[in-house]
Amino acid sequence: MAFLPKSRLWRTTIVFGGFALLVAIFYAEENWRGKHDWENCKRELEAKGETLDWNAYVQSSVPDDQNFFKAPSMTEWFVKPPAGQSTTNQFTELLQNSDTDSTITNKTTAMEYLAWSDQFNPDFDLIREALKRPYARIAGDYSSGINIPIQNFFTVRVVARTLAQRAKCNLLLGQTEQAFRELMLLHNISRILESKPVTFPAGMINVDVITGLYVDTIADGIRLHSWQQPQLVVLQKQLAEIRLAPIVAEFLKEEPAAVCQWCEINQPSEFFGNMNILPFPCPRGWVYQSMVNAVLPYQKVLDVFYLANDTVSPGKVDETFRDIDKFVERKSPYRLLAAITALTANRPFQVFAHNQTMVNEAQIGCALARYHLAHSEYPETLDALAPQFIEKIPHDIIDGQPLHYRRTNDGKFLLYSVGWNETDEGGQEMTELTKYGVIDYAKSDWVWKN
Repeated sequence: MAFLPKSRLWRTTIVFGGFALLVAIFYAEENWRGKHDWENCKRELEAKGETLDWNAYVQSSVPDDQNFFKAPSMTEWFVKPPAGQSTTNQFTELLQNSDTDSTITNKTTAMEYLAWSDQFNPDFDLIREALKRPYARIAGDYSSGINIPIQNFFTVRVVARTLAQRAKCNLLLGQTEQAFRELMLLHNISRILESKPVTFPAGMINVDVITGLYVDTIADGIRLHSWQQPQLVVLQKQLAEIRLAPIVAEFLKEEPAAVCQWCEINQPSEFFGNMNILPFPCPRGWVYQSMVNAVLPYQKVLDVFYLANDTVSPGKVDETFRDIDKFVERKSPYRLLAAITALTANRPFQVFAHNQTMVNEAQIGCALARYHLAHSEYPETLDALAPQFIEKIPHDIIDGQPLHYRRTNDGKFLLYSVGWNETDEGGQEMTELTKYGVIDYAKSDWVWKN
């Protein structure tokens, strides 16, 4: 083996030593800058009253006898099983056979559906009894922030749809008390989805599925003139207590905290290495920079929620998501995490705004139904409802203005919001679908079904 001359060996040593020194300086500088930017990010959020401390979003342990998920069958039914196992169980498999999107419009079919689904009454009673417990905490390991125990969303969805269908069938048959009983259980199972931490799927099923079915069933009862004064008072009180914005805000805060927790407890290679992006070990500082950029999109969305006065600006939400799209499209190792985790579609926020509007309109609908029971007609203006039939008339959350209302010639009424496009189209109902086959909330007014 030939040996390098001393002069060449010396030069090679100097070159490699200099290179190693540059690499060390590079890693030290990147690590310092990343950590510095991350600490600044946390301080700025804390100054606004926000926190990225994952433990703040995890519910502490509760006594078993006060925990919904420790009641008989509740963990089996409502907790997602480990990866690789089926999400269905005997209860949900049977319920799935009753799950249908079709609207039952005749009494014969309604009677058949109720007769078949009566087999689940003992199971529904078990759920009612379990919901008397004040807490709902799923047992498990929450330390990673990502692989945490979550609800079985399939079961929650199927149970909710079955209860709504049973309530509507009972209304169709004039069995108002039975319908009201099913509706109360439908309303209460939202507590299952409020178990902390509130994940994005849990929050959206609560906002979209549970709230949507609950309000739609109330609307059916009002349309059929089924609900009586005591029931309308209870429903109106429940509706007044439903505020969906805090649910949305909760998962907008929880999601980035969960991602950052995972990044904090793993080595840089766990993130960049698993994505097969970098041919060399990345500085820890790049992970911190990625965490900063993963948090920013969520904070931008949070900033357009006006929780104090219950309004939302569609224009600002749409503009925010355009900015987020541009942000995550810019190629940078600092933005890889943001590109994976950031919300880039405004559909969930359209759903939130629409369903909160429907809740507010349902509250007014109950007051109008009570007024109709007392006067055999609807009032000329909504102002006639307060304070006897409603303490405070909800405003349109889109623009903060009064919701549009007028009596119609057929003895009914028209109640609507200007909707996401912020344009008064005279109460035109939504019929247009998106390319995904769902109602386009950005088109038309948001009209109460009457």
